[in-house]
Amino acid sequence: MKPIIKETNAEKLFSVKDKVVLITGAGGLGDALSFGFAENGAKVLLASRTPGKAQKQVDRLAEAGYSNCFAYDFDQTKKAECEALVEKAVAEHGRIDVLVNTAGIGKCYPPEDFDEDDMRKILDVNLTSAILITQAVGKVMIKQGGGKIIEIGSIAGVMTHTWESMVYESSKAAVHQMVKSFAVAWGKYNINVNSIAPTWINTPMLDGVPVSYYENVDAMHPFGRMSEPEEFIGSAIFLASDASNFVTGHTLLMDGGWCAGRPLSYDKEDTRIVHFD
Repeated sequence: MKPIIKETNAEKLFSVKDKVVLITGAGGLGDALSFGFAENGAKVLLASRTPGKAQKQVDRLAEAGYSNCFAYDFDQTKKAECEALVEKAVAEHGRIDVLVNTAGIGKCYPPEDFDEDDMRKILDVNLTSAILITQAVGKVMIKQGGGKIIEIGSIAGVMTHTWESMVYESSKAAVHQMVKSFAVAWGKYNINVNSIAPTWINTPMLDGVPVSYYENVDAMHPFGRMSEPEEFIGSAIFLASDASNFVTGHTLLMDGGWCAGRPLSYDKEDTRIVHFD
């Protein structure tokens, strides 16, 4: 049965102090979250598929005064490397309290002509690798009596967000369902599994897009802009802390109101009136 948290002090409820937090995917969102967890007293293990990328971020964290952070290189699409990473992390740090899986890629093609190689690569990184690292960490959490797992989904897994991202959208919708499946299976082990579904985030993943892309994305949000990576620290800490003790199988939309609706705009001065006989 899930332990009952009766703490009423907000600082204690939301504390991640001394938790061992494994974050996969360096750069952009992963870097911002590593700062957020480190600043709030967690031990951060940052792992990336790109050699040396996690170490660069750990060096930046050290320069900022956060010395309790460690870098790892691994290929998240390979089951053996996921298992080896988790085994090494536990050997060096004793446990894994929180997994935050941010790794993801995307490509754009018309859905009827989506390149097969890119399709398989997107599904491999966004879905298969998420399953593999979650399985590996989940086995550790089962043995240690619990933990928190946070996957990064997307509004693209809830609604079609562009004309040419069918495979990315499919992969993220699958991640949302994956979260539900793991959450239901592992509730009895005191493991919470949830996801955060961001809107567009101002990260290097958008490198190379035209200015008009940015302008149109901003205009689509009720808040008038896309999100920044640092704006996801609060939700990640919530889902990693005791404050979310009774939340599992949930996808938290963090989209600046993007999914809330598409209200109609029209010219009220238009004199062309439609009449029905």
